[in-house]
This record gives sequence, structure tokens and C-alpha cells, in this order.
Amino acid sequence: MLGHAVPFRYCRRVTDDLPCRNILDCWFERFDVAAFVQQHYTAEQIRRFLTPPKPKMASLVEFIERAKAARNQSDQSG
Repeated sequence: MLGHAVPFRYCRRVTDDLPCRNILDCWFERFDVAAFVQQHYTAEQIRRFLTPPKPKMASLVEFIERAKAARNQSDQSG
């Protein structure tokens, strides 16, 4: 994702102390990264970091909806 070589330790702590979602693709040629992941992370953690992110448009729509809801709450309480 960064476009240059990085140490494995960097790839293990990308978001919320979880690995980058590409860790399996980037490191499989160097060592058994799948076994490493299985040994060091729970099934829930693995699911969290391997789940692809939402498309940017979906995230933007959710953000707009939350902002509208917050504004409506503010209007109603004020």
C-alpha cells in the first residue's frame, strides 16, 4: 500500500494495533505469514483486519446521514 519496502513490524500495527489487510499478500513469499497470523491473532481480530473497507462513496453517504441526524437533534433540542 505504501509503494516501498517496509519492515514486517510496521505491517503488524497499521490500524488499532491490527495488521494491514494486505499482510498475507505482501509477506507470503518470505515466510508462512498465514501461520503467524493464526498464532498471534484471534479469529475476531483476523476477521476485522481482513474485511475490506467500505467503498468511499458508502462511507461518505454514512457521514452525511450522521451529520444530518446530529443537526436535526440540535435543531429539536434548541
